[in-house]
Amino acid sequence: MRTLSAPHPAWPEAVDLGFDRIDADPGGALRVVAGLAASAQRLRLPEPFAFGESAHRDATMVRLLATAAAAFVPVDWTLRKPLPDTVPERALCHLPPPRDGGEPGRRWRAAHDVGSCTYRYGPGFVLVHDTRPGGPINRVHVEAGWVGAFRTLAGTDRPPAGGAAADLVDQLAAHQLALRLDDGYAVVLPYHADRRPPPGRVVPSVRPGP
Repeated sequence: MRTLSAPHPAWPEAVDLGFDRIDADPGGALRVVAGLAASAQRLRLPEPFAFGESAHRDATMVRLLATAAAAFVPVDWTLRKPLPDTVPERALCHLPPPRDGGEPGRRWRAAHDVGSCTYRYGPGFVLVHDTRPGGPINRVHVEAGWVGAFRTLAGTDRPPAGGAAADLVDQLAAHQLALRLDDGYAVVLPYHADRRPPPGRVVPSVRPGP
């Protein structure tokens, strides 16, 4: 007896995520990106992106790239124009670089190193490890009294206007470990290093276009 069935479509190597979907549900977009690790797929952003045009989009883009970096998900995206003065190049160089973007994109790719700005939770503390080029090597120990505030900041791009979280984001921003944006947006720059790549796995970079 033979069973006839339609052929299965090929498993896509990349999942496209447009900014209409990202803007409509940023939290859902972050969950999609985190889930790509289990399916060994990469993320593709079809639209070129420019920092400095929308604080909300800038914050979402940083969190999206950080989520991909933490999950070892390659990202195929294009930088549409140079970074504005409000976003230092060093602040983002640990995140997946664009495959294009002229000289700014080339510098980003040259400075990029997987795991160069991460944080880990310990029993009653947070340890931030920062080896990004162009600045001092930092090992920042966030003590027990500030762990709750750090968790709050790491889970949002709209930090509270006052209290411990507001004080902490100012301290982190002074060391380029947080990025303050207009309209009250701010994001923690290190990403959560909760696991290591599987043995023998190299996280690929997306190569520049021709």
